[in-house]
Amino acid sequence: MNCNEARPLLQACADGEIGAADGVRLKRHLEDCNSCVSALRELRTLRKAVRQGAGYHRASPALRARVLAALPATEPVVADVEPVADAGWRRWFTWSPALNATMAAVTVAAVGLGLTTYAMRESPADLTAQAVVASHVRALLSTREIDVASSDRHTVKPWFNGRIDYAPEVRDLAGQGFPLVGGRLDYVDGRRVAVLVYRRAQHPLEVFVLPDKGDGGPRSLQGYEMESWTARGMRYWAVTDASAEDLRAFVAAWKRADS
Repeated sequence: MNCNEARPLLQACADGEIGAADGVRLKRHLEDCNSCVSALRELRTLRKAVRQGAGYHRASPALRARVLAALPATEPVVADVEPVADAGWRRWFTWSPALNATMAAVTVAAVGLGLTTYAMRESPADLTAQAVVASHVRALLSTREIDVASSDRHTVKPWFNGRIDYAPEVRDLAGQGFPLVGGRLDYVDGRRVAVLVYRRAQHPLEVFVLPDKGDGGPRSLQGYEMESWTARGMRYWAVTDASAEDLRAFVAAWKRADS
């Protein structure tokens, strides 16, 4: 499946109405297509906003009466004769083979959709990764990418004292080609976190330091390379628009400095 085939299915997926077969094909496509993942996320956000903002009005007694009056009347029960209503209920359990097959297909589709929805559900780590990228982009577009500008880690680390409730580790990696240029405060998952700003040539490389939460590993999101790891009870998220090779070299240099 390519993007042209996937796009028409995104709305049905966001509404929970996609078929089982299409759901499986779409899931496989989304595993390798960040563009369609972003489009699906926007559709779900829009759907949620519309549902939350829509008004709900209970039917008035007069409307309820008109609706009930329009329904077919129940036939009266005659003595010693099986009630029509009971006979109707029993017909539910004596379906034709064709109807049984149809109901089985519907059941399989429902189960498949449930499994697809569960598999596509975003994990806490995915949500944190999105928040990190959003903060990174927001800082690049603003005028406050750095709150404390210094290449001296002994200046940057103490600056965070009293501003957050933990002490971030700051590494001097200029010798490995990643000079420190400063740090700042930002918000991730609803809390203030430390951000260390490094450079690789003309590319900013930021390290978000926050208490350990979620799983990590390398990933790519919205065109940015990311990698996450833990050390001493802290979770580190490195994000950059440099190459994946540069990011791997940075993480390796960081971890060597910890040994």
